[in-house]
Amino acid sequence: FLTLNDVKCETWAETYDLISQLVRQEFKRHSELAVSEKISNLEYYKKIIDGQASENDNMMSLMYLSQMLHEHHGIAPMIIIDEYDTPIQQGHTSGFYEKVVLFMRNFFSGGLKDNRHLSYGFLTGILRIAKESIFSGLNNLSVNSVLDDKYSQYFGFTDGEVQQMAGYYGVPEKYDEICAWYDGNSIGKTDIFNPWSVINYFYQDCNPRAYWLSTG
Repeated sequence: FLTLNDVKCETWAETYDLISQLVRQEFKRHSELAVSEKISNLEYYKKIIDGQASENDNMMSLMYLSQMLHEHHGIAPMIIIDEYDTPIQQGHTSGFYEKVVLFMRNFFSGGLKDNRHLSYGFLTGILRIAKESIFSGLNNLSVNSVLDDKYSQYFGFTDGEVQQMAGYYGVPEKYDEICAWYDGNSIGKTDIFNPWSVINYFYQDCNPRAYWLSTG
């Protein structure tokens, strides 16, 4: 699991350094690989952990980590990447778009395309995935956006969930007020409540305020 939300740097050098740190942290999290007798690429693992990896090594890190995890545990892992597009947006804004796209294209394609050591891959982001651009080497994606119905109930709290929460906290009479304040999102064909606002509403003793707006 990698979250790229905080990769908001002004230069490619800073961006690459932060991504490589995140990769190294993920490798360290799987410390069982350091002493495994089953993996075929122990030297590569040590190179990442020691901070001696080249840019090309880091590009291929998702592919090799999934391979090592599969070899060690006997189960092909899942790769989950949160906010995959943050470094790309930052590169566009700060003038290093071509460099970051080259890296991310190989980074994602290595881990997600034709990877026999992968059970499932999952990406989240703000930008719609365009198969003809950075993902030109990754053409087997299934894209689900806020306009689609399939996963619409997972983008926030549904009507039934909010009613259940109001009952749990002993304030079922507050349901109409919650609707008036926070029932403003439609995902696919599902009406969705902003989860941050609803949670803070209950936490603040049912005091209605624009909680989500204040986070900006």
